[in-house]
Amino acid sequence: MKNSENDLIEGVNSGSRVCLSKLISLVESDKSAIFRIIDSLNKRTESSYVVGITGPPGAGKSTLTNRLIQNYRKKNLSVAVLAVDPSSPFTGGAVLGDRIRMQEHALDDEVFIRSIGSRGDLGGLSSATSAIIKLFDSFGMDIVIIETVGVGQTELDIIKISDCVLVTLVPEAGDGVQAMKAGLMEIGDVFVVNKADRGGAEKLAREIDYMISLKHKNTNWNTKVILAEAENDVGTKNIVNEIDSFKEYEIQSNELNKKRTLRKVSEIETLLFQRMKYELESLKLDKDVKNIMSKVSKSDLEPEEAVNLIFKLFKKNF
Repeated sequence: MKNSENDLIEGVNSGSRVCLSKLISLVESDKSAIFRIIDSLNKRTESSYVVGITGPPGAGKSTLTNRLIQNYRKKNLSVAVLAVDPSSPFTGGAVLGDRIRMQEHALDDEVFIRSIGSRGDLGGLSSATSAIIKLFDSFGMDIVIIETVGVGQTELDIIKISDCVLVTLVPEAGDGVQAMKAGLMEIGDVFVVNKADRGGAEKLAREIDYMISLKHKNTNWNTKVILAEAENDVGTKNIVNEIDSFKEYEIQSNELNKKRTLRKVSEIETLLFQRMKYELESLKLDKDVKNIMSKVSKSDLEPEEAVNLIFKLFKKNF
């Protein structure tokens, strides 16, 4: 492990926010870094409760996140926010920069806000998100809020990393509920109709509530629809109370432990692909791989044949 990485890990273990920020940048830019540093971090206690906020663009997710921070800080809980934004096609960085909406927390040492780019990953998340959550947990944050890009019904990866999924809609979404049928409706633990001061909010809430009642339920959790005006801080306390109630339900029913166990098992496949990709990238420097790639470019080998040959080299060197 590089000396600079050791210094950052030591800093994170000692509570340095600067080192945490730099370590997040490291795992975001170098997907292999988490494999090198995970054993040296403070032992994870899984004490961080992860709340995922998803929904279509324009639903007020960032404003709602800001209000949730305020409410959790009133409870004296530390909060980490990872706002996943669309990536710049030029730099790969986050375009929207949600931290601008949360500037009032900039001087609060118990709040850590970070925007990262999705970098083209589907599902509304960055592939580094899971690793960053582990860093937050190791750092000792009580609540971790993940705010996704907002890409509609394909935004389902949030369920793979969250303890509680908050689905946010707005009245003017029109056929928003219809769009959710194939995806978001199935993963929501708490539903929020934001900007409820606009016409059609109660109608949308009734539609969502009806669809929830039709959904096949394999738990005893009673999913609720909450009307809110995040901009005016109306209904946000109710949302936090509902999240807390869901957490209590998950703990009492042992669903939280089961969910996290399944998450760890499923994460093996994702991490395995990441590690294999990293190793294959390193293998590209091998003269035998360069030779294979040259043969493909000359049409002496088909891509499928090249993959078989490279995989044999991979198994030999891994």
